[in-house]
Parts: sequence; C-alpha cells; structure tokens
Amino acid sequence: MKRLLLCIPNQSVHYRGMNARPQVSIPLGILSIVAFLRENGWAGDVRVYDARLSASFTTTQEKGGRVTLFGDDEATMGKRIAEIAPDVIGISNMFSAQFPQALRMAEVAKQACPNAVVVMGGPHVSVFPEETLEQPCVDYVVVGEGEERMLALLRCLEAGETPAIPGVLGRPEDRRLLRDHPLVKVNFIKEVDDLPLPAYDMVDVERYFELQANGFSPRTREWGQRAVTMITSRGCPHRCTFCSIHATMGYRWRAHSPDYIRRHIALLRERYAIDFIHFEDDNLTHDSERYDRLLNILLELLPRLPWDTPNGVRGDGWTLERVRRTRESGCQYLAVAIESAVQNVLDKVVRKRLDLAQVDNLMVFTHQEGLRLMAFYVVGLPGERLEDIDATFRYALARYFRFGVWPGMNLAVALPGTELGRIVERDGLRDPSLPYAANQLTTSEFSPADIQKRFRRFQRLKILIFLWRSLTSWRDLRYNASLVWRYRSSIANEFRKAFGM
Repeated sequence: MKRLLLCIPNQSVHYRGMNARPQVSIPLGILSIVAFLRENGWAGDVRVYDARLSASFTTTQEKGGRVTLFGDDEATMGKRIAEIAPDVIGISNMFSAQFPQALRMAEVAKQACPNAVVVMGGPHVSVFPEETLEQPCVDYVVVGEGEERMLALLRCLEAGETPAIPGVLGRPEDRRLLRDHPLVKVNFIKEVDDLPLPAYDMVDVERYFELQANGFSPRTREWGQRAVTMITSRGCPHRCTFCSIHATMGYRWRAHSPDYIRRHIALLRERYAIDFIHFEDDNLTHDSERYDRLLNILLELLPRLPWDTPNGVRGDGWTLERVRRTRESGCQYLAVAIESAVQNVLDKVVRKRLDLAQVDNLMVFTHQEGLRLMAFYVVGLPGERLEDIDATFRYALARYFRFGVWPGMNLAVALPGTELGRIVERDGLRDPSLPYAANQLTTSEFSPADIQKRFRRFQRLKILIFLWRSLTSWRDLRYNASLVWRYRSSIANEFRKAFGM
C-alpha cells in the first residue's frame, strides 16, 4: 500500500508591502479526508504535516521586496518530507494570497521525493485547475470537495490505472471531466451525514490549542483556551457577487443532522475538553427550524459550551424568542452579514436577497437580550455610487452608536472564482499584476483614493464611539478593556492607520 502525506504549507505574513496576521487552526478539510479514507477501507499509511506548527518566522529579501514566512523554512520542509518518504503528497491551499507558498511547497516536495505524486487541492486550485496543472511540480489537481476524489485517485494509482475521475485533473484532456460552468465545475457530496467525523487523532490537537490561545487564532475575538471550528453544513444557495465559496462547496445547501452534530460535539468535549466552538458554516441559519434544533442540542449541554458565529449569519428569520434561546444556549456573539445599507445595492449589486428592515429587527432583539452583535459590510463594489458607500458608513456607525453593533467594514476584494472577479476582469477595473488585496478597484464612480479617504474617516469615528461606549457603559468598559489588552498590537495598528500616524 502507498504512503500518503497530507500537507499544510507555511504562510507569507509580509510580502510586497502587505501584512497578514499569522493564523493556525485545526485543518478540518484534511482530517475529513483522512477519516473518509479510513471509513472506506483504504489501508495505506497516512501522515499529516502542518508546516505552521513550529510558529517560527523567517525573513528573506526577494525581487519584490522583503518576505516574512510563518512556519518551517524550505530546508526544514524538505527534510521533513524526505524523512516521511511518501508515495503521494497532497497539499491543501485555502487562500489565493497564499497560493505561492503552496506551490513552493510542491516544488520542495518534488525535490525531496522526486518519484512522489504531488496532488493539490483547495479553493484557489478549484477555480484555476488547468493553470495549476501546468506547474511542473503538480501531477494532479482535485477540484471541490476532496474526500471522495482523493480516495478514487489513490485507488487508481495503486491499480496502475490512468485516472478518469470527475473533478480530478492529471492531463490537459481531463478538462472534459469538469462541468461547463464558470464557477461550479463539479458535483458535490449529496449526504454530508455519510462522512465520518474528522480524524482529530491524526494531529497534535494540544499544539493547535496552544497556538490559538496565544495570538495565532484565525478569529479576531478568540476567548477560548481550547477552541475549535465546527462546520455543520456545506454550500450556500445565495449568489452574493463577492463570495468564493461556490467553487468548493456549491450552491446546494447540505446540512448535518442533529444526531451527527450531537456526536461531533460529544467527541470534542469528552476527548479534547474543548471550551469554545466557532460555528463557521457559510449559512448556519439558512433553515430556521434546523437552527432551532441546533439550539436544542446546545441547550442540553451542562455546563453550557460558549460559542459564536465568526463567519456570519443571515440577518432575516429572527424572532425575539430565537435570539433569547441563542443567548441562553451559550452564544457569546453573533456576526451578521449585512453588506450594504442601501437596499438597491443589496438587490442589484451584491445580489443578496435580504430585507434591511429585518436586520433592524435583529439589532433590536439582540440589544434587548444583551447578546453582542457584529455586522459585516463591504464597500467599493462596481455599481455602487459614492453616496451609496457614504450611506453604508453612516448606517454602520449609527447602529454601533445606538445598539452597540460592532461594524466590521470590508473594502471589496475581487477574488478569483467570484462573480465580482469576473466582472472586474471583464471591465478592466483592477491592475492584474497586483497581488489580491482590498480596495484595488477603479470605476467611473470612485477610485481607491476615494474609498480610502472615507474609510479612514469611518475608522476615526468608530474609535470615538468605541471610547464613548466604554466610558458610558460598565458592561462595555469591561468587555472593551479585555479586547484592547488581548489584541493591543492589532488595535494600535488600526489606531495609527485611522489617524494617519
């Protein structure tokens, strides 16, 4: 049987003048693949190598400027891979901005084990499968969900057969195995309950807890010491233009059953003593009745298990009773995805089916129940006018002042694999030589300078409201003081940017 090594690359945290916060979390996608291989009787030897876990920093000077890497350097990665001596090497890449590191790991892997088969997967690869396959260090590309496709590929390789698997590319002609769709190129697992629970035993869970609790969590508000991410559903039927989830998870919403979720939580609580759950579904509250059943599970737990929704929930479908039960079940805060304060922009630019009046109801309910609420907004989209953008800034500040709804303001990023990315490329609204980043779009209505000027003013006013709320509410003072102390470096950086220091 073959030896399979599944890898997570190191991260670029400073490159081409941009800074990114180092992030570490348990690699759920890889652990789900391992569990699926076990469940289906694949008898090969499986190892997992996460190059981030050393938490070391390496700085080099390259053609584009200074580059700082988080995790093992190339020499260490090559040594680790060579010691394991795998027959097949799978490399997971979550974000387009980090794709160069995934590609570099593939090159290092080929140098360390020239005869190994290198397979790449993840969101970026799912959008650009053919371009990825052109790289000499990549033998196969897996598009979309990896569990079934990785098993099928391994069986073909063991049998010495040429793979002909929908969603797996090994030759240019395998393009015919993809669907003719600009965003969704493959089919997806229909019954997600058929998947086993992730194979947490394959990694050093304690090391992840240690790093997350000491500043390397992907979440901006990490209150747990032993926190985990849980995904209870896959896919999203909505078509927000900036969202990239459909290439890897599809439009069809597929949810785990209450029994599956109950077993998953029990495993994590009993074996790993978790103290916090981040529900990171792309659409946790899509089915309100199903969400109520999730609350029933959480309300059964004694003592209560704190949780939140850092990936955002829908702003509609809420009642006062549902908000009350959410708080009583252990929720520490909800994040709601609003996007724009202008209904016409929501309808025609973002293409999000959301009634802003229902969002205001949610704000009233959470304020009344004392449940913290954060809101996501995005400005700088093609089709917006400056007055629309100004209206969203005003709305966000007014709701923060009145209801304490923390405004998470995002400047548009035209990510690959999104409708926004296609519009921007078609209309030439962005310099394609730049690495993907926020606020790079120029339209007939605005420039990046217009957006930046307004964003800085918004940041200054947000800080003033933050101070005002801290001084007028004992509850906010305690919470905000903890927030400032825990994230003092990031907050100081935001303060400097807001005031041009």
